[in-house]
Amino acid sequence: MNGYIGLYRGRRAECHAATSYEAQKILAKKLKARKSYEVTVVLAEKDGDDVVHTFVD
Repeated sequence: MNGYIGLYRGRRAECHAATSYEAQKILAKKLKARKSYEVTVVLAEKDGDDVVHTFVD
């Protein structure tokens, strides 16, 4: 299970799921989104290790 962060309209929630799609469905319910595709999902933890995302211009 991996850890995910979900973002929806300025709100944030976390969950653990096997896939990002599964996480998106779980987070949509937690964040009360009308459609699951409106929730942005980001991988935060994989196999117990933190995941760091870097953005380069």
